[in-house]
Amino acid sequence: MRDFIKEKIGKRRIVILGFGMEGQSSLRYFDKIKLENPLLIADGNEKIQEHVEIQKLGIPVLCGTDYLDHLRADDFIIKSPGVPLRKYRPDLKSFSQTSLFLEYYQDQIIGITGTKGKSTTSTMMHRILEAQNQKSYLVGNIGQPAFDLIPQICEQTWIVYELSAHQLQCVRQGPQMAILLNLMPEHLDYFGSIEAYYQAKLNIFKNQNKGSFSFIHQKTQNKIDKAIACKLRTELREDAILLDGKILISQTDLKYLLGHHHLENIQALMELILFKKLDIAKALESIKNFRPLPHRQELLGEQNGLRFINDSISTIPQSAIQAIKAIEKVDYLILGGLDRGVNYGELVDYLKDRSFEKIFFLGKAGQRVLEELQEQSNKLNFDFSWHSKLQDIRNELLQISKGNVLLSPAAASYDAFINFEARGDYFRDIFSEISENN
Repeated sequence: MRDFIKEKIGKRRIVILGFGMEGQSSLRYFDKIKLENPLLIADGNEKIQEHVEIQKLGIPVLCGTDYLDHLRADDFIIKSPGVPLRKYRPDLKSFSQTSLFLEYYQDQIIGITGTKGKSTTSTMMHRILEAQNQKSYLVGNIGQPAFDLIPQICEQTWIVYELSAHQLQCVRQGPQMAILLNLMPEHLDYFGSIEAYYQAKLNIFKNQNKGSFSFIHQKTQNKIDKAIACKLRTELREDAILLDGKILISQTDLKYLLGHHHLENIQALMELILFKKLDIAKALESIKNFRPLPHRQELLGEQNGLRFINDSISTIPQSAIQAIKAIEKVDYLILGGLDRGVNYGELVDYLKDRSFEKIFFLGKAGQRVLEELQEQSNKLNFDFSWHSKLQDIRNELLQISKGNVLLSPAAASYDAFINFEARGDYFRDIFSEISENN
């Protein structure tokens, strides 16, 4: 990888654009391989100048509101996901950890993307491989920067790469094994249009080699023009996945995962397992015993008939609908947050005729959903209230004694929390307080 990187960079100045988790990882790698090229950090946040690694290595920093103006066309720019370079400097070309990693390790990478479900599915695939004594690493959007693992990778290593649209936006090469789980409108505040967001996701199939594995569900394939998916060997039904007409795995086999959408994602993995001739029986055992990740339809616990389900990862209407369907009966629903202009029509249509004890609408997104519901229906089948943020309903949630309480906001968290994890952790604290007092 070192020689590959050196050849890509040549004699150019290296610019690490964005100094979050991935930018810091890039700095560590470039420092380790001892390149002689001049190195520069560029980030809009002026506080990064105080970062201990920058201070230690004495790296010059570009920051402030006009920091992008100082980048040059001959720079080797390695960009962190989410930095909107194309918007402000479309004249500049950039690389990323993802683009370089995919190009070099493409034959060893299982790339998994989708609007929802990619973290759970990537983690499940990683655990399947580990259970079969395969050397596997889980990297990417899940939180592990790819460059951090370069020293541990050998030819026999599997790399399960969870890929976000931001990471895929500028890639030049897709992985040899690529899975697209689903496509729903998301991150429109960044991409500007559904078409641009979808195209970023579809880059996972870009320039794949002959004999590569490509998976898309038919309902997702119908949203795009070009036929990409490989021919499927399995059949997906409402409650089971079939192989050669026989049930391979059913919904009831899943001990901890709720909802049909998990079967959809499992079908993708089963197709890959068949493609790579892995042990099917061992894979099924891993899947059946898989527990959901935090903040993803996570049952926090049960206390005298009261259950709190944390689905804080839900940032779009479709994921909230999935969560409500997956749970046998939702009594209390917490919905809303930052309004990013998402179309809530599908969610409104789903909620208007359903019964709940109460829905707590939060933030501007919750306000808009409530207003659209009231426009469509003179009488709703549930009590409701609107609040600015989740913190405002803490005391009322503490008084609930029985039923299923679901946090599935269908909106971003940034109006009240730093991220969806912090929102889910706050919800968890409420249930912990209830448990401690009973």
